[in-house]
Amino acid sequence: MFHTLYHSPVGPLTLSSDGTAVTGLAFSSTRGPMASLPLFQAVFAWLDAYFAGQAPGLTPPLSLAGTPFQQRVWRELRKIPFGETTSYGALARAVGCGSAQAVGQAVHNNPIAILIPCHRVVGADRSLTGFAGGLDVKRRLLTLEESRMRLLFTLDKGDYVDGCRTFSRPSARAIVIEDGRVAMVYSKKYGHYKFPGGGIEKGETREATLIREAREEAGLALDPESIKPYGFVHRIEKGDREAVFLQDNFYYLASAVATVPQELDEYEAAEGYTLRWVDPGEAIEQDRALTNEYKRKYHPRLLREAMVLEQLMGEGLL
Repeated sequence: MFHTLYHSPVGPLTLSSDGTAVTGLAFSSTRGPMASLPLFQAVFAWLDAYFAGQAPGLTPPLSLAGTPFQQRVWRELRKIPFGETTSYGALARAVGCGSAQAVGQAVHNNPIAILIPCHRVVGADRSLTGFAGGLDVKRRLLTLEESRMRLLFTLDKGDYVDGCRTFSRPSARAIVIEDGRVAMVYSKKYGHYKFPGGGIEKGETREATLIREAREEAGLALDPESIKPYGFVHRIEKGDREAVFLQDNFYYLASAVATVPQELDEYEAAEGYTLRWVDPGEAIEQDRALTNEYKRKYHPRLLREAMVLEQLMGEGLL
């Protein structure tokens, strides 16, 4: 048996092979000797495309050891398209089984995670149920597929109990770059920087939120044709009033065509939000310095913006 390690945005993944096919993919870090196989390179390329938010196509050869019933369930799992989900009940009907519980057990015993997409099976009410990698990893994988955006990184404080009541508040944020400087909203009250953007309202697309928030918060009129996905940041922590606070922040590259008057709400006006075209190094230094001063309320937001700026610089976009 051969093993290797793939470093993914959701943590280390251990790949196993008999030399000709993949026999396992687990959410773990192997400690044994690692092998280099052409098959593993093919799986790495598949996973690279997957975590970039792309439908990666046919999987490399797989070899599954299981009962005939488990094999039926696993074959059906492979039919669920990228970006879609099914329920345990629907899966049970598809394999001709009257017990969703039995199907759930077979799903749980899937030895090759992600390549055989057991994470695409949800409850009848679309609730997330048990997953070998943990419910938060399941959320991240489903968000990646639905949004077709790569996962940049995760900010996980680990101070919550997974599986409890979750409050989700996704947001859209604009990355507008001109001559090496980036358009950011500056808080006169606290001295920190943030990308223009905010929470996605019910019935609103991410792109519509982006255009609205950039106009209201920063006074920037975006060119809708210029909007391109960059990636999303997954943030999860214990909430103030709920057991789990979850936020997926979707970042888009865009161009501004004009400046317009801001339309600040009471909270934003109190913070003294103003548009600044800032050197990214200055914004990073300021936000990282303030993370220590405003740990409870501002730490995750400031750390997130600094890390996105650092990634943009690392990729040569700034």
